Amino acid sequence: MKSRRKQEKLPKKEVFLKKALLDAQRNLKDAYNGLANVNDPDLIDSYIYEVNAANLRYQVILRDYKLLESQKPSV
Repeated sequence: MKSRRKQEKLPKKEVFLKKALLDAQRNLKDAYNGLANVNDPDLIDSYIYEVNAANLRYQVILRDYKLLESQKPSV
């Protein structure tokens, strides 16, 4: 019974992680674009913080997605 529930939840989690990964990629790209187009020192610091946060979020989501993929049964 437990394995059946686990199989039902995996697709939902996979869909969530794929969407989150795309969102994180977009946020990272936006942060880099903002950093490239700013001159104010305070805003530069803000964008550096944003780039670091977006990069860390991307890495965590990617790690979770890879873990999920490695747990899929081989076909």
